[in-house]
Amino acid sequence: MTESNSFSRRDFVRTAGAAAAVSVLAGDTALASVRKGRRRYAIVGTGHRATNMWGSDLLQRYADVLEFVGLSDTNPKRLAASKEMMGAACPTFTSFEEMCERARPDLLMVTTVDSTHADIITRALDRGIDVITEKPMVTDERQVKAVLDAERRNRRKIIVAFNYRYAPKHQKIKEILASGEIGPVTSVDFQWYLDTTHGADYFRRWHRLKSKGGSLWVHKATHHFDLMNWWLGADPVEVMAYGELNVYGKANPFRYTHCRPCPHKARCPFYFDITKNERLMKLYAAAEDVDGYHRDGCVFREDVDIYDTMSAVVKYSNGVQMNYSLNASMPLEGYSLAFNGERGRLEIRDYERQPWQVEEDSEAYLLKNFTGKRQKIDMPNIKGGHAGGDDRLREVIFRSPRVPEHMRLPDSRAGAMSVLTGVAARRSIEQRRPVKTAELVRL
Repeated sequence: MTESNSFSRRDFVRTAGAAAAVSVLAGDTALASVRKGRRRYAIVGTGHRATNMWGSDLLQRYADVLEFVGLSDTNPKRLAASKEMMGAACPTFTSFEEMCERARPDLLMVTTVDSTHADIITRALDRGIDVITEKPMVTDERQVKAVLDAERRNRRKIIVAFNYRYAPKHQKIKEILASGEIGPVTSVDFQWYLDTTHGADYFRRWHRLKSKGGSLWVHKATHHFDLMNWWLGADPVEVMAYGELNVYGKANPFRYTHCRPCPHKARCPFYFDITKNERLMKLYAAAEDVDGYHRDGCVFREDVDIYDTMSAVVKYSNGVQMNYSLNASMPLEGYSLAFNGERGRLEIRDYERQPWQVEEDSEAYLLKNFTGKRQKIDMPNIKGGHAGGDDRLREVIFRSPRVPEHMRLPDSRAGAMSVLTGVAARRSIEQRRPVKTAELVRL
């Protein structure tokens, strides 16, 4: 492993905060424990993220602890393309059950359509297979219960790939809050901005349907809700939310099935030329005759039933109130975040993409009551997927370094609480009332 694309164990512990009490992950989770020899590792769902993050990258960096034994996808053309891109030598399967029978994995990575996670996770656990799943863990409260029940009865483990926790800048926020600099937190202001490239992309894909991704309240905001649960060390207890579809879907006067043959492409600002992306062409366009899935789908299709403009007030078990918003059609990408405490305020502005140059990707300031001063906080600026979070998450999963308690791997409960925040928000909009998470599932 080179220093350019990963962190050593020593570096990980140092940047994680040496003052925190450390513990060995292997002591309490079968997933974090690397057994003697290599773990038999398989992937179900071979799209873009699986092929990179959980495929070729692992083959290059973790071949000493992982043996790739199978890839599974219902689309045989995408399956073949992904295997080639990964450089994997393992067998491929269009049947998940057949892969489990013949490849006999003991560790499964789930990167399928969100709504299918629960069934796959449950079947894997029932076979005695440990699971890593991309967020969201599941998409509704019934699936939450099914997955947690399966984990308990089989005494296996689930890890949810909340890579944002492992970005050094987010870890820095966690440590500042824990230090008591601003006193007990009373409220939070959290605004997330998706631009007209990234935000629009959700409306091109299967994510545009609640039945597939649970809406952006679940698919996207799950990331943000997990961060907040983790930062605050508290559970969400009640959500009041609002949501509208203002820009995409039926809002436009013209539409088509997908971009390549669209007669409106010359005047559509959301036209996406997938032919310029060789990887997407191989994985999706070359395989679309099998399942009809267009990766360059029209963002204005009338079947879009998720929201692009969302806001909510979330109450937490420690009394904190959060004002949250997510907008998916902005001219910039990033977030604004502020923690208000009894003794001060911590402000963060994170820049991902915007039509001007910034000196730092993240800016943070500490303001103390009665001092009249603002202190600039140096924020880590780590390159790599999700601000360095991807590399760090994989290192903890597959190498089991010693880490502070707050950097332990996100488990099924973390997955459940983040999902339930989004489900409560979705139900609040539909029923026009505050929704308590305890109404959905009692954990």
